[in-house]
Amino acid sequence: MCSILEDEIPLAKERKLNILDRKCMKCKEEPAILITRVNDAFCRGCFQVYVTHKFRAAIGKTKLVRDGEKVLVGISGGPSSCALLHLIQEGLSQRAHKKLRFKPGLIFIDEGQVVGQSLEEHKVTLTRIHSLLRQSGFPYHLCQLADSLDLERVKTLNACQSNHSAVNKINQSAMDINTCSNPVEGDKGDVEISGQDENCCDLIEMNREAEKLFAAQLGSIRSISGKEDFVRALRHRLLLEFARQHGYSKVMLGNTGSQLAVRLLTDISTGRGMQAALETAFADRRNTDMMFLRPLRDFSSKEIAMYNNLHRLECVFIPSLTTMGDVGASIEHLTEAFVTGLQAEYPSTVSNIMRTGEKLDSSSAVDLESHCALCQGPLDTDVGMSSALAALRFSLEISTMGKTNGERCIKGDNSVNNTNDELCSNGVNYDAKVECCGKSDGSCRSSTQLSVPDEGLVLQTLCYGCRIVAMEMDDVNSLPEFVMKDVAWRNRRSVMKAEIQDFLLDDR
Repeated sequence: MCSILEDEIPLAKERKLNILDRKCMKCKEEPAILITRVNDAFCRGCFQVYVTHKFRAAIGKTKLVRDGEKVLVGISGGPSSCALLHLIQEGLSQRAHKKLRFKPGLIFIDEGQVVGQSLEEHKVTLTRIHSLLRQSGFPYHLCQLADSLDLERVKTLNACQSNHSAVNKINQSAMDINTCSNPVEGDKGDVEISGQDENCCDLIEMNREAEKLFAAQLGSIRSISGKEDFVRALRHRLLLEFARQHGYSKVMLGNTGSQLAVRLLTDISTGRGMQAALETAFADRRNTDMMFLRPLRDFSSKEIAMYNNLHRLECVFIPSLTTMGDVGASIEHLTEAFVTGLQAEYPSTVSNIMRTGEKLDSSSAVDLESHCALCQGPLDTDVGMSSALAALRFSLEISTMGKTNGERCIKGDNSVNNTNDELCSNGVNYDAKVECCGKSDGSCRSSTQLSVPDEGLVLQTLCYGCRIVAMEMDDVNSLPEFVMKDVAWRNRRSVMKAEIQDFLLDDR
């Protein structure tokens, strides 16, 4: 209706202001040297106070970490874990106003075999990681991801190496062959690895066999998304068992809010929506005796990068499965590109995703019989007959039973393989019986397992997301040993419950 010249139109306020013209939003005096968000400019001193307060508040307001408690801190060498280690060091130093009260121990899980690092690259990485952990002054441990395939062997190795006395130098030959565990009890984080010990040499040779087995299992998974889920499940189980064996009551991780936002959307995309709350909450309570904490949950990746830059913290770059890969190499990599792109244009994207995730309930622990045997998450497969999961399960049973048995099962004839229990109804084939070694007085300690567990029996103990990973493998029975032990334990328990069903009282 009216005509306005272009030069008379008021100019929009630029979003990116010159940082040299701005003052610190906290003290209003010092010139700002960094901008964490659009309107949040800090000087060096105020930013240090801001980060320290946010970290201490995340631990203090929950009151989950008690005085004198042993906490295992996972160190990967990346920016977030290096920042977490530095914040813990500052909190325990003498100059801290209020010192942290817990006793940290560090652990590094070597995943070089996942991406196929060469021997030279592996040696350089381990040397830098060892230097980082030793300079911290805390007790530390080095282990490999392949150790999760045989957790009993890790106990033997730890007992063997814990008998060595602490010295000031590491045997370089032990580093060259990728020692799987270096538990440290000294004040400066030094340990002796004796290359002359025959037991340790045998354990190292066993570790090489575990590496080959792990490489075969990982290579059998067809998609990169499945490999990432498999590696993440093994890492979680290794941290859990390692903390239990060494007397730690909690595990502290360095996941930032940006990483957890990507994790939340990825879990929903891959059918792990029931576990999304556990994967992104401050406290992961899926295990009754162990708690996983994420004190950097309220930090963004940009804040962590600025903190590391100001303190000149050196990080160790370790490639992953999607390093130098396409954007669509995996679901998680694609989700990360999506969230990062939105965050660049809309700075509140990550915070909105995290606030939405906070509304999910993650307070309840998972029972022993209702958790996934691989990822330890809650089982989300107890659904009705008209669900998509039931249709997928039915199709799988029909395809594996053959044409004749499949037609009879469709018609409702459960007489097929009747001697092997109800294969058509639930896909379970108990073709091996476990004999009791006791005297029927509750003293049975039988460790007999099914030689070749039925595929349906194994899949019943996995959640929906882990079932997809297992079905991508060439052989479901090639899952880690702790999964197969869990399957055998549940099988024996279900058989025992069926035998005494007539003597059980109702819950009513």
